[in-house]
Amino acid sequence: MGKSRARRFRRAPFSPTGPEPRREEEGCPEEEPAAELLQKLQHPSAEVREYTCASISRLLQQQHVIPAFLQRDVVRCLGPMLLDRSLAVRETAAGALRNLSACGGFEVCDDMVTQDIMTPLVALLKECSNGLDANQLSPKKRREMNKNYIEDIANEAINLLWNVCECNSTAVSIFNKEGCLEAVLHYVKKFSTNVDLAISVANCLQAVTEDNPDLLSSFNASVQQVLETVMLCPESTMKHILLRTLIAGTIWNIKETIPPGSLGNMVNAILKIFSESLAVDAGETIIRMNEAEKNRLKPAAEAETEENMIDGTDNCAVSEDDGMEEISKGKISRECDISDLLPVSVAG
Repeated sequence: MGKSRARRFRRAPFSPTGPEPRREEEGCPEEEPAAELLQKLQHPSAEVREYTCASISRLLQQQHVIPAFLQRDVVRCLGPMLLDRSLAVRETAAGALRNLSACGGFEVCDDMVTQDIMTPLVALLKECSNGLDANQLSPKKRREMNKNYIEDIANEAINLLWNVCECNSTAVSIFNKEGCLEAVLHYVKKFSTNVDLAISVANCLQAVTEDNPDLLSSFNASVQQVLETVMLCPESTMKHILLRTLIAGTIWNIKETIPPGSLGNMVNAILKIFSESLAVDAGETIIRMNEAEKNRLKPAAEAETEENMIDGTDNCAVSEDDGMEEISKGKISRECDISDLLPVSVAG
């Protein structure tokens, strides 16, 4: 079931200050905060556990910090947090493990699977899937179930699953045996309301369906219908184009399961999607996305500029007051100076 091609892997998140310099392992200053943070994961307060997971998540984006956490069994410490009673802790813990898998490389992903990260991860995915089912009951019930929280947790968990399955064949085998396909299909059905979550699922599906004959039997007619519905969605945004392209790649990976009578039409649909994707003007798209990002950040920048102007005005007012006070003091001092009236012998 091994992958025959070079496996895709995402880079560490971009840092505006540039990459952190790698430090010597001996006497590494990262060891102390790593030990302290991992110990705080056992704190009785959910807020402390959430803050700790978020802090670990930020640190794990720096590759030179990862060894210090690995030496202290960060995977075994964070794994149980995926099933924490607090949804916020679950989300931040999944995000931390996602960063570890993305920034740590293939060996770290292998180590994560060896340390049985798949057991709590699969349990979390199935729980989230059940939560999404419960969200169909009523708007009131949806609010009680914290729908957005559940989908955010699922998104982090799916990305973690994608990373480890991309790197480790054992993780793919567990995906097959535990019936994870059924769970993740619940998420891809949310494409009309949560396209980001659907894209995460599509990335994962494209990875696990490649060179995986053991999974083909799970793609029955109903599963294929779900994928076909997503692939034929009419929206023209960049996210939906990406989603359709990924789903088309997944269907191509499982083309052996498609009935011969439908295969021709399916191949034509796939080629049409690929053609649409290749027809996108990358330069124009980048410019448009750049403008959209500037417009998104503009209100915050204007608010910050206005705040700085107010602070500057206040500082100027304070400086003027201080200046007037100094002038007044000098004037009073001169008015009280009687040295010119004293005799020369005394004044001298």
